[in-house]
Amino acid sequence: MAEQEQDAAGGAGTFATRLTTLFSSMRREDGKPFSKSEVAEAAGITRSYLYTLLKGESEPSYAVATRLAEFFRVELEYFSDSERGRELARQHEILAHLGEQRVQQIAARASTLTPDALESVLQFIEFQASREERGDNSSG
Repeated sequence: MAEQEQDAAGGAGTFATRLTTLFSSMRREDGKPFSKSEVAEAAGITRSYLYTLLKGESEPSYAVATRLAEFFRVELEYFSDSERGRELARQHEILAHLGEQRVQQIAARASTLTPDALESVLQFIEFQASREERGDNSSG
């Protein structure tokens, strides 16, 4: 919690928090999350060093930050506390949240539907969302 508070203020923990968000929001082409070993190898660092970065116990060199940004296909500025960096971080936080809710999987399947079928799906989603808002969780 303290790390999140410091991050919100733009202080310590920003890199660790943003790197953790990338692990949550980015996926391999097969939809599976990246492993720590896979990322460490691609960045040219040890897995234990990656864990120190994720815990906020260390800050990376410019070269390591660049390799991590390239691996995750984000702008290097994502890791900075600039206005652009904060905006990129917000976008990835949204992606991480959507990933948790399987929205990416739904979107992939929906992309194969006809416009009429997609409209039916959207209407069903709206129907289900309104039921949940009303607290109507009965199954029949």
